[in-house]
Order: sequence, then structure tokens, then C-alpha cells
Amino acid sequence: MIPVWTNTRLGAVHALTEGGPARGDVVIMPGLGVSVYLRSSVSSLAAAGFRAWLPDPPGFGDSEAPPRSLGITDIAAVAVQWLRLRDLGSVTLIGHSCGTQVAAHVAASAPELVQRLVLGSPTVDPRYRTWPKALGRWLRDGRREPSSLTKTQRPEWRRAGPARLLRLAHSMLADDIETTLRRVTCPVSVIRGDRDPISTAEWARGLGHYVELPGLAHAFPYEAPSSFAEVLLESEQS
Repeated sequence: MIPVWTNTRLGAVHALTEGGPARGDVVIMPGLGVSVYLRSSVSSLAAAGFRAWLPDPPGFGDSEAPPRSLGITDIAAVAVQWLRLRDLGSVTLIGHSCGTQVAAHVAASAPELVQRLVLGSPTVDPRYRTWPKALGRWLRDGRREPSSLTKTQRPEWRRAGPARLLRLAHSMLADDIETTLRRVTCPVSVIRGDRDPISTAEWARGLGHYVELPGLAHAFPYEAPSSFAEVLLESEQS
């Protein structure tokens, strides 16, 4: 993977990229303050013929710290600027977890930049948009994830710090992805693990073309990093 830095209005954004654009560019927007768990998905997309990108939002990962903590729409605005500065054309935009909310805002506000939107483990089911309910669901999911996942996430969470994580989490719970998706004009696909207690099947099925992965929980890309590439390749053949 090649590290790439891009200067935006909220600081330098760090991204990793791999592969060539034979099948086009794919950009992945990561979940709550972490992106390392998605690096294997980048490699899988590259092996499938895509040029894959994994940008860290300002204040997270290896990106520069912004002057203030950012919410979903702030990160989406930076992502739009980043896409324009990278001049990638019309991309396939993937979001995972709260990255789906960021990706949806990007597709809604800058439709010329996104040819397809993929929502992996979208957040948040309206039934769980309060702190007690969301925390309960998150803890339930943690018992279904491999213990090694948390070990990969802790260094990034520590680097981001509690203020940035809390601001993003508050924004995640307040953001209504269904309303955002009404303004999205490109095709939308939804990928969800069937053991995910955060993104329920009943709700996720109404957001777009639905794909369910057996035996996997919320952070399915960690255990099944080829999932995004497989769904994109299957859609090309259909």
C-alpha cells in the first residue's frame, strides 16, 4: 500500500492506496475513529482489479488534527473536497458503520463524484438512536466479534482521543441516513452480516439492494475482507 497525503481545508488527509484503476476507483470511508481493520479490504479490492483508497478523516488515523472535533457532515464535506483534489472521477464509494453516513452525505451533496454507493453495516437503526440503546447494542456486538479486533482498534482510539470520538458518536446518533439517502441518485447496495445487532436486517433491507453475509457480525470486513470486492464483481456480472 502507498501512503498519500492531500491538503484540505481541515488539515492534511492521509490515505492508503493500492492497485490500478482497470475496474475503476473505489474509496472506503471507515467507521468510528478506526481504519486499520479495513486495510485487508483495500488489498482484496486491488487484487480484484480496482484502485482502492482508504482515507483517514481529519483527527483520526494518520491524518492531521483539525482545529475542532468533527461530526458526520463535517467529515463528509472534507471527503468531497478530498475527492475533488484527487481528481479520481466518478468513484464507487463504500462506507462501513458510521462511514456509511459520511458516504451517503457525499453521494447526496456531490452526485457527480459517486457512481455507486455501498453501505456496509449501516448505522444507526432508528430503534437504537439513544445512548443507552446504542451502547447496549455495541456491547452485544463486541461479544460476537473476534477479540483481536479490539486490539487493532485501541491504538487508533487512543490517538483520536475521547473528545473527537464522543463528538463523532453524538453526530452519528443524531444523523438520519434514511433522509440523506432520499437525495442520492446513484445505485445503492447494502451489505450486512447476519449476526449484526447494530444494523438490523429489517431496517437495512429498506436502504438499498440488500446482501447478507452468513455468520458475521458488525465488523464483517475484518473477518471477511474480500466481501466488498465480491459484491462489486457480482454486480458487474449481473
